Amino acid sequence: MLGPMRGEVVVAGGDAEVPDSFHAAVGLAGAGTAMDEAVARLRAGWQGPGRLVLVTGGDTAYADAVLGGPPDVGRHERAPGRFVPPPGAPETVVPAVLRALGPGAARRDGEREVPLEIWRTPTFRRWYAVQRTARNRLVGARPVWSFHSRSGLLFFWALHVTVYVAAERRTKQNEVVLARPDTASVLLHHGGPSPADTVLVLVREYRSPGTAADGFVHELPGGSGPHPAMHDLAAAEVWEETGLRLDPARLRRHGHRPVAATVSAHHAHLYSAELTDAELEWFRRCARPGGDTGRGEVTWPALHTFDAVMSQRLVDWTTLGMISQVLFGGRCI
Repeated sequence: MLGPMRGEVVVAGGDAEVPDSFHAAVGLAGAGTAMDEAVARLRAGWQGPGRLVLVTGGDTAYADAVLGGPPDVGRHERAPGRFVPPPGAPETVVPAVLRALGPGAARRDGEREVPLEIWRTPTFRRWYAVQRTARNRLVGARPVWSFHSRSGLLFFWALHVTVYVAAERRTKQNEVVLARPDTASVLLHHGGPSPADTVLVLVREYRSPGTAADGFVHELPGGSGPHPAMHDLAAAEVWEETGLRLDPARLRRHGHRPVAATVSAHHAHLYSAELTDAELEWFRRCARPGGDTGRGEVTWPALHTFDAVMSQRLVDWTTLGMISQVLFGGRCI
């Protein structure tokens, strides 16, 4: 029985020779015997269902991975959003590149400029699905920056996009799409005699961009992580940042929205849970600093009335909106 058909491998001598569509592309920044061997190994090793393009001639707009280049430049700084293997011989470098490419993904025209590492993220896929539903067309997408976690996984990415806006019959090319993984946020609250007296749990954490008067950020417990279900992530973040063990079944879901729509494409998924009298007392007496110190995260849980949150201007507009959604159902306050 014949195995699955694999796609062709094309060598392009610069961007002008890159085909209109492909499944994967590798930029080859170098020459010589080692690069010739790398090309041969890529040809022999490619098993994807579509076309693999090997782009020679240095810098290229079309690359999911890059081989060669200045060794004194950081891997991700040299090729943001693209896979750059550690230096080595072709017999070790090429298999690493092929593993990173996997089967690739079918892309054409402006889509070709989106590296696979970004293309595969849920935040990009949602953003692009919205654009296509609106009949907008991606003309170009230059990766300008990426930030990876200590484990090497892509965390933040930024694309300088050129988009044809169908509803306005114009092309817009002066903005960057920035994104990170979606987050889960949880409002823990305990009712009082009036909405102003409702007690809320906030965590105080030093975050470098913070501009509150004390230099900290005051926010709902929350974050991102590898949990497959958002409500499990939400409960895990409550435990990590406040020390409270919370059954995910107690969480009430309030949906998800963008956090800062003109800046980032990621969404926050909002949950809430009403604290018992015993849990409220535990926070007053026993709460301790939390967070993941291995990632530089230290969180300080604290109780505040809604009135104090408002009068002291403790939280940003996004957090205030999430609090309002839980306490008032989004009605004016």
